[in-house]
Amino acid sequence: MRTLLLLALFAVAAWAAPDTSDLISQESNVEYNGKYHYHYELADGSKATQDGLLKTVNAEHDGEAVHGKYSFVSDDGQTYVVSYTADENGYHAVGDHLPTPPPTPLSVLKTLEYLKLHPYNPPEKQN
Repeated sequence: MRTLLLLALFAVAAWAAPDTSDLISQESNVEYNGKYHYHYELADGSKATQDGLLKTVNAEHDGEAVHGKYSFVSDDGQTYVVSYTADENGYHAVGDHLPTPPPTPLSVLKTLEYLKLHPYNPPEKQN
């Protein structure tokens, strides 16, 4: 019975395992101090590379700083590439196909400059 159960578990695991036959190359490295690197490339043209490290954000928090790049070939035959960084300031992706925000209107820039030069000082409380 035990052998049958092990055989069944092995069959399910083999059936559920992802198909890695399209994997061309793969590398990964994790160091004791939290630094890491990975890279893979697939037969369909997809690639990904990422490097990261642990860092101290402030006295109470540690975090990660990550940068990487991935690319893929779309159904239209074009290769799309995205480079990114991720850290305590958020996730920032860059790619020729990604939309960019419009320029900040001049009126908003003037308002921000005015607020910087004239910060708000709350009135003093009277008892």
